[in-house]
Amino acid sequence: MKKAELHELITSTQPNICQIVAYKNHEEVYSDEWNHYQRNDACHVMSATKSVVSLLIGIAIDQGKIHSIEDKVLDYFPDYSVKRGEKTIYDVTIKHLLTMQAPYKGKGDPWTKVCTSQDWTKASLDFLGGRKGLTNQFDYRTVCLHILTGLLCQATKMTTVDFANSY
Repeated sequence: MKKAELHELITSTQPNICQIVAYKNHEEVYSDEWNHYQRNDACHVMSATKSVVSLLIGIAIDQGKIHSIEDKVLDYFPDYSVKRGEKTIYDVTIKHLLTMQAPYKGKGDPWTKVCTSQDWTKASLDFLGGRKGLTNQFDYRTVCLHILTGLLCQATKMTTVDFANSY
């Protein structure tokens, strides 16, 4: 497909796209903008971060830093103190986080608690689990990213940014 055809297809089917840049072997192979955006404009990336973090988890699995998406989340946080009476958190796997099926206490993301905490990963872990148990129902929560990036740091001994920049 030619660039002009792809541009028109995206224009007609994806009205919220502002820019696409694709690389292959560290070389830019495609770049295009829509909706009056320029190459260096910033825009809200919505849930793109979740896809990038999922990709990084996959790379860590390929490298053997993480064994499997079936690993229990708490295996990567041996120093985390589980609240008394909390049982569900022990069963939550990386897969639950990646597929937005992890159970949480309360409704909505606990932004005040997380963002005012000294440790966003711990604050997010405090919210994981609950009395309902594993329901395997879709539950869109952004705090899963803080848990996944914390897990990635534990597994790779690198910050998420350093790990991403390395690969």
